[in-house]
Amino acid sequence: MKQLNNIAILLITVILCSCGEGFLDVKRDANQVVPATIADYAAILARDAMYHTSDDLAFLGADEYFVADYASLVSGSLYTPFHKNAYVWADDVYEHQEIRDWNEAYEKILYANLALDVQRIEPSPGETNQWNLVKGSALFHRAWNFYKLAQLFCPTYDPTTASTDLGVPLRLDYDVSTSYGRPSLAAVYDRILTDLHDASGLEWDNGGNIFLPSKAAVHALLARVYLQMADYDRALEFADRVLEERGDLIDYNQLDTAVSSQYESVFQPHAAGNPAVIFISKKAVGGIIGPNRFDADTTLLKAFDANDLRLKVYFFNAPDGKRIFVGSYMGQGLANFFTGFSAEEAMLIKAECLARQGAVQQAMDVVYNLRLHRYKAGTLQPLTAGTPAEALQVVLMERRKELYMRGVRWEDLRRLNREPELATTLVRHIEGDRYELPPMDNKWVWPIPENEVSLNHLVQNAR
Repeated sequence: MKQLNNIAILLITVILCSCGEGFLDVKRDANQVVPATIADYAAILARDAMYHTSDDLAFLGADEYFVADYASLVSGSLYTPFHKNAYVWADDVYEHQEIRDWNEAYEKILYANLALDVQRIEPSPGETNQWNLVKGSALFHRAWNFYKLAQLFCPTYDPTTASTDLGVPLRLDYDVSTSYGRPSLAAVYDRILTDLHDASGLEWDNGGNIFLPSKAAVHALLARVYLQMADYDRALEFADRVLEERGDLIDYNQLDTAVSSQYESVFQPHAAGNPAVIFISKKAVGGIIGPNRFDADTTLLKAFDANDLRLKVYFFNAPDGKRIFVGSYMGQGLANFFTGFSAEEAMLIKAECLARQGAVQQAMDVVYNLRLHRYKAGTLQPLTAGTPAEALQVVLMERRKELYMRGVRWEDLRRLNREPELATTLVRHIEGDRYELPPMDNKWVWPIPENEVSLNHLVQNAR
């Protein structure tokens, strides 16, 4: 226990120091005691923060919600001034604040790197599962956090430019006294894929604990990464593997869809009893996407059919006319957004890949099977499309509805902007003022926090 306390002191010291110095520039005390057993390394990854996300920017910049007036925008940003700036894609987003999206991702990467030292231990036959669980989990967490950083602070992946586009610093150890520059985006994706494929090659059982990574979670992330890279063959391969491993869905016909406030939910807390959830991750709600300011995008609301149960499961009609999202798998109303991995995301990746490959009816069949669990029983009509392009439009709209407020819309918009026929111009209207974000604009890449740029001599993203 004393040894684990020393580990905690070391890690907490690193984190606290990072608040004033920049996360990549913190000095660690090399004389601190290090973990010695597999259980010690497992404890490093068992902390709650490993499944919390701080992807404010992934939600703030997208088109899933709106803020009606400047009063709500300002009051919702009192403690997070960058919220109001990110909402309108301002030139100066952070106002010299530190940003959790960056700091906490690298915090998790540090923990993962430290846990990977479990490889110094030769496991006994009875310890193999736990050893593989620790190593596989650490590789998953490191890859996932590099991936999330890339969606916020790097250009969209393009195989023709990835070798020259700038990535994010690839910290692969826990010696934070080392300074890292920005490698190529190709190098970042290579590292993500290497970590995930290494994890996929291990065999472990997490005992059905959705707070711990599993092989299915690794494959779900691989499917998402390959989709982002437009490698639809590999994305389909891993989506299929996910569905073979964890393909069950929750049937919304079995839910009580009546909620009386934005603080309630039809789902049980922490996804209890939800067979679709593969890995739990959550984003705390607050700022301008808090319950007093949040309003769902009206264009999206109109896309739901009358018999689509998601309209009631996801949204609460507030007395002031707002449509507030209460459909997080985390339960507890608008308290935490679910940002983890689920069977329905794998289904939608599969459907998109099939549509892009020209397998029109197969793609429609996947969407139909998903809708069987989302529409009022007995009302669903056969689903068809005349062309691959039509099928793709159906799938993408289904993805937008199903994965609402899960933190993937921003990265979806970025990747789809590479295709002119699917590109979107985002528009905000506030009291007569208009703000616009055209496709391929520099502002689809968020700036790196200023303290990281100055302390670590990083090249800043253009605005």
